[in-house]
Amino acid sequence: MKTLYISDLDGTLLNNSGHISENSLAILNHLSEKGLLFSIATARSIMTAPDLLGELRLNAPIVLMNGVFLFDLKANKAVRYHEIDEKSLDAVLSVFSAHNKTPLLFLFGDDGLLSIFYTELRLKVQQDFYAQREKSFAGRFRRVERLFVPARQHAVYVNLVDLYEELAPVAEALKAIPGVAFSFYSDTYSPYWFLEVYAASASKANGALEVKKMTGADRIAAFGDNLNDLSLFACADETYAVANAVDEVKRCATAVIQSNEEDGVAAFLLQKFSEKSIDNEG
Repeated sequence: MKTLYISDLDGTLLNNSGHISENSLAILNHLSEKGLLFSIATARSIMTAPDLLGELRLNAPIVLMNGVFLFDLKANKAVRYHEIDEKSLDAVLSVFSAHNKTPLLFLFGDDGLLSIFYTELRLKVQQDFYAQREKSFAGRFRRVERLFVPARQHAVYVNLVDLYEELAPVAEALKAIPGVAFSFYSDTYSPYWFLEVYAASASKANGALEVKKMTGADRIAAFGDNLNDLSLFACADETYAVANAVDEVKRCATAVIQSNEEDGVAAFLLQKFSEKSIDNEG
């Protein structure tokens, strides 16, 4: 049987400095050349994930922004995306406004590019996000008086980083809005939390299932560490939590493997396929 192995990035495949180690890179590229079907499912966007994965030779599309995009790294383009409908978007933005919050609105254009609209960057973590990306993506950030969707643009994501106690009431209110789903989880690198809203048709699980279908895989084996990986685990036949994963993810896992700092995902796969041929894994 053909298995799709699919891993989260931050806190799972990436080390604590936010990179794929040279050891993991070498192992995964070697196994991919031997026929391993390996992919990524991450909350990261088109803006950052391709650069992180530039040296990783994958033979399957990857899942970005919690399932909003299927992205072909070789062709450097999105092959599928999920749009938030107008009525749902209005309701989502109203919830943020009612709680005096100023989220980022991610827009995907007919030109294949991602843009970000914002009204205000209140926290240093938000300002740092802008500063780290503005130079590389000049013209793709736009400050506006109110969030809106221009012609030939499609709303795909609403995102805010803040403290847990600030975002929890917003997340609770979002539960009442049809047509959208959201992920609410702690940041791997800071004390802040992410609240990410997207179309109900988008999720890490749905993205993984789409990749499974596109590649003709029979099964899914998933790797993760954080709460937004539970959706991915729910669709998988095997699930593996890295040792640094949150307890809830560990409880849902088939097994716990070495940590992200110990190349847990790559080490697990290397051991598995040193004992069994990739071509005959079933």
